[in-house]
Amino acid sequence: MKKLFVIALAIITCLSLAACGGKSSDQSGKQPATADVVEAVASQLTFKDELMTLEDKMVANIYNLDEEKLAEKTVRTSATRATAEEVSVFKVKDAADVGMVQDAINERIEDQKIAYENYVPAEMAKINNAAVYTNGSYVILVMADDTSKVEELFQAQF
Repeated sequence: MKKLFVIALAIITCLSLAACGGKSSDQSGKQPATADVVEAVASQLTFKDELMTLEDKMVANIYNLDEEKLAEKTVRTSATRATAEEVSVFKVKDAADVGMVQDAINERIEDQKIAYENYVPAEMAKINNAAVYTNGSYVILVMADDTSKVEELFQAQF
């Protein structure tokens, strides 16, 4: 039942993103490294916890992604796990695979909701207001107290 709910939520999210078009951009400019994008965005936001960069193996444990379709990825999460704070950027080899990353991000958000709803309920606002944006082959996820500048900071990288 949970899996069906997650799939339905992912489909609805994909359809809403496609319908409004406001959260996706395809600017064929710079192709920055995902680590540089994470650093540029994270350095301009405020986090309660220190963020640490996850090794590829750990990223594979928390994101259900086809590694063969990824060109690059950088995931920074709360070092202590006391907060749900996260900045993750994925670059796919083919822009047609952006939906795969969006689905994995939606699944990650749902997993975080389950993990934090009883552990640290105060973190639910960050999870419920997660910012997800795309630009060409790139997708970003940010969970923080204030994500109002994320889209601007992310798009400025291109």
